[in-house]
Amino acid sequence: MAGLPQRITSGMTGGADEGNDVELEEIGLDAGFVEVAISQGIVPRSLGRVVRMDRGWASVQRRTALDRLELRDCPQIAVGDWIGLDGTGANVRVERRSALVRRSVSERVEAQYMAANVDLVVIVYALDTEISDSRLTELIVMARDSGAEPLVVLTKADKSDDLEGVLHRVEEIAAGIEVIVVSSVTAMGLERFRDFVRNKTIVLLGASGAGKSTLTNALLLAEAQETGEVRRKGEGRHTTTSRQLLGIPGGGAVIDTPGIREVSMWSDGDGVALTFPELDELAMRCRFSDCTHRGIAGCAIDVAIEAGTISADRRDAYLLFVEELAAVERDREALQHKIDKAQNRRGAKPRHGRTGR
Repeated sequence: MAGLPQRITSGMTGGADEGNDVELEEIGLDAGFVEVAISQGIVPRSLGRVVRMDRGWASVQRRTALDRLELRDCPQIAVGDWIGLDGTGANVRVERRSALVRRSVSERVEAQYMAANVDLVVIVYALDTEISDSRLTELIVMARDSGAEPLVVLTKADKSDDLEGVLHRVEEIAAGIEVIVVSSVTAMGLERFRDFVRNKTIVLLGASGAGKSTLTNALLLAEAQETGEVRRKGEGRHTTTSRQLLGIPGGGAVIDTPGIREVSMWSDGDGVALTFPELDELAMRCRFSDCTHRGIAGCAIDVAIEAGTISADRRDAYLLFVEELAAVERDREALQHKIDKAQNRRGAKPRHGRTGR
């Protein structure tokens, strides 16, 4: 993501747990990351990957030890980041290839980084709950915004009363995205899922109770993640309480995340354009630069709706995302203005000869 600082602002090193040597290549390190690290002045042998975040502390897996780094005032660090020491001994984050981000659920206007440097964002939806078209679309937009490839996995296939119908509906919403149906009870689709994610870093995204921890265990071939029963109304228990990266036997890594109730965009718009390509193109071709695309004579999108090539429902869904993007941009601009004012005040000369702190 552009504009984010690469240096960890205060990288005090905590204790390091010695352990067996770890082949970092098995959890995602490749020549490309090493090359970028060197260009940032990072010593390659110091590289490590953030495998867990705990209240301002990052657990960084290096080749010969698991380090604990204190990261004050640095919310940008995420599980999956690569970190190394530069020539001065300071911890530096390697430039990312992808980042799964949402707007913070707190009142503060800021981004919340959920995972970094993932190849695949796996959207997990349980078939024992009602599929929400809008919710699924939100998750797809978030996945595409990350810069990684999206994948939809429908779990608990053994509990679906209309598997074929639901699958058809999901494939329409997730046009162009692979959809895999699995069941941990019958083992349906699990081998296909393992083959699809092999040697990749993946992050599992979905609500509590969707089956993310069960999928993780299926990949690890072990009960590494606790699973819990689902409450009534399809609400799952929060069996995963923190984000952590786990190595997959044979190569690759999986990041399991706590269930998310709210999807708040923090986007540059790429995900919306990729999810609604035909509408995005029509909007750019529209003869009116400030068109609302709702009942305006000559509007390219309205013409397509009248011709039957685009549905009004899809237009409405697209416009909701466009409006949310505009709101995010306004909030970002207001935040940047606030930051600029604060920096200008700090940079102002002290009055009456006093030295400012």
